[in-house]
Amino acid sequence: MTVTRRQLLAAGATAGTATVAGCTGFLRDSLSSTAATVPGAALEDTGYSEHTVDEVVIERTVGRFGIDRSVEVRNWYAEYDRSIALDALGLTRVQAAVVAAFTTPQVSFLGKTFNPVGNYSTDDLVELIQDRYDRLEDVQYVDEEPISILGTETALVRYEARARLLSAETTLDVYLQLSEPVAHENDFVIGVAAYPQVRGIETESDAVRSLLESLEHG
Repeated sequence: MTVTRRQLLAAGATAGTATVAGCTGFLRDSLSSTAATVPGAALEDTGYSEHTVDEVVIERTVGRFGIDRSVEVRNWYAEYDRSIALDALGLTRVQAAVVAAFTTPQVSFLGKTFNPVGNYSTDDLVELIQDRYDRLEDVQYVDEEPISILGTETALVRYEARARLLSAETTLDVYLQLSEPVAHENDFVIGVAAYPQVRGIETESDAVRSLLESLEHG
């Protein structure tokens, strides 16, 4: 589904990091985060399975005083999915429900955090997705609810949209859920979920909540 796969938000999440490196001179040449993953018990309870846990490396070249410098930011992307029957499309079961956790380093110095992710709202994150994935269209805010991720209370915001299901070469109505960024250890953690609307009925939000609330990190 074009809500991203493994490089979801990576470029947007680290967009400001290179600027910080160029302006301050203190940033290391390499920054790393730690993966946030869902434990096996939560996967068994919800019927989801692990699709991938991958390191996403973004390299930026910055210049200062006429000298170019390469900065490498190592993020992590963990994705889980579940098959859903889409009878209306003539599809029996496809891996169409996706829940993911993205982590990126906080990039802090003298008590200040410079990675722009810490200030992103879910609307900002949706805009990043739309800027890079043109098959996610007609995104509209629906509602939001509180959620606890890694011991921090945050908001889980739901949108509805049109997206293309690549495996079926068709478009369909989907729900998109994003958590606000959570600071944990030395990283920011973002939860993302996308799943079809089955005849306009909400089917996955309980599972999404269970998976995101069970995340382990650090």
